[in-house]
Amino acid sequence: MIAVFFGGRSCEHDISVITGLQAMSACSKKCVGVYIDGDGTWWAADAKRFSSVNAVKSMKFDGKRVHIRPSEPYLYQKNKREYKIDVALLCMHGMLGEDGTLQGMMEMCGIPYTGSGVAASAIGMNKLRSKVVFERAGLNVLPYISVNKTEYSADPSVAVKGVNEITGYPVIVKPCNLGSSIGISMAHNQTELFAALRVAFEWDDVAVVEKALENFTEVNCAVLGDGEFDGELTVSDTEQPVGWKNFLTFTDKYAGDVKATRHKIPAEVGEEVNAVVREHAERAFRAVGCGGVARVDFLVKDGQVYVNEINTIPGSLSCALFKSDMTFSKLIDRLIDCAVRRKRRFDELKRTYTPLSPIIGK
Repeated sequence: MIAVFFGGRSCEHDISVITGLQAMSACSKKCVGVYIDGDGTWWAADAKRFSSVNAVKSMKFDGKRVHIRPSEPYLYQKNKREYKIDVALLCMHGMLGEDGTLQGMMEMCGIPYTGSGVAASAIGMNKLRSKVVFERAGLNVLPYISVNKTEYSADPSVAVKGVNEITGYPVIVKPCNLGSSIGISMAHNQTELFAALRVAFEWDDVAVVEKALENFTEVNCAVLGDGEFDGELTVSDTEQPVGWKNFLTFTDKYAGDVKATRHKIPAEVGEEVNAVVREHAERAFRAVGCGGVARVDFLVKDGQVYVNEINTIPGSLSCALFKSDMTFSKLIDRLIDCAVRRKRRFDELKRTYTPLSPIIGK
């Protein structure tokens, strides 16, 4: 049984619902949907019950409230085993789902799961940590500083002194652990910077302040495979979101017919730059240690390519970016295969140790 997890206690809840519905519709194997509502409660039903967003919302009223237990690959309703999970297909976006927390729970229960592991998921969600990893891998990132909420509250001017020294204005201010352009603001001076930080601190205790490019092109690229163990990775076409001004808002990314009207595939940045983007996407994927599918977002200006961030569970699992022969069903099959092989490798490792001689002092 494939358990498709979606929803969650995240500001990206609604996008996750869409990804989950798409995945259940495309999955060729028997599925159970596991919807996590905004309060964190889990609801399960056969995939056919999740026919629409409205059907998902009704789970609170007529679905089965379920939970899992450490060391057991089952969904329980009260004390009864309802479903055995062979593989968890994770369609979660944002905190408490994409950030390593749910992945850790799957590890504790011995359930194979799709996507990146605990460490890669946590790094990918954290904009500050991922930038450090990108830099260590020799990839370009824009000048940036981090601002801690506690330090900012104590002395705002001291906390942001690095802006003039490192980034200069204008800057983009982002919550450190958030996605879908929520909580992001642009600032052209210190007054606007303080206002932007107040917004960011509503979502996170750490903000990333980075140099804002002007007249740039955003380009995305997805990578599929097991970055830590597979020699071969599948790198998608490049994608150019359309309709941005300074940066893509939540509405820009998800409102309307996105595939038809708001994306250009491949990106219109020239063959040479597209080749660099695809190469750097693979390098970023391997550097973070990703698995399954991840989307790497870039900023391009005057032929220079900068890594912006990585999404370890991208919206719609980035299926549209791959060649036409990579159907959603084939993509899911690849993800499930990666999950099973990773679990098999994990199970082959030793987990206990018995010393040959008594411990000194015992």
